[in-house]
Amino acid sequence: MELFAKLPMDMRLRILPYTYRVQSNHLLRDIESYKQTKETLLSVYHSYWNSEDRDWLINDIFAYANHYKATMYGYVDNFYSVFKRKPQLQTIESIHTYVNHLQKKDVKTQINIVLGLFTVYERTDLVIDLSKILEE
Repeated sequence: MELFAKLPMDMRLRILPYTYRVQSNHLLRDIESYKQTKETLLSVYHSYWNSEDRDWLINDIFAYANHYKATMYGYVDNFYSVFKRKPQLQTIESIHTYVNHLQKKDVKTQINIVLGLFTVYERTDLVIDLSKILEE
């Protein structure tokens, strides 16, 4: 990096584009979906719930992942399959341990992690579902 900084600016500008790694369209769509979903949900929940918005949002995100079955009665297969997308979580026991630790973290972190585990389709479906619920 030190040598690069010593190069004239015109040479650095010619070299720099070769250092970028092109990302797949699938990954770019996923990132865009994550960002749009998060912004939409935070905005909608803030306008509906005010100061408790994020607490309600994470509750509803977990409910969606568990097919709206109360988590106190256990998790459904869909819930496990969402968390199994994290390579370190391949057993039910590891998922339970992870979720217990996750729930001790701040709400913003919980929202970021779970939304990040959802697919583009699930995020879209989540926004539609939660919009319907809030309209009722």
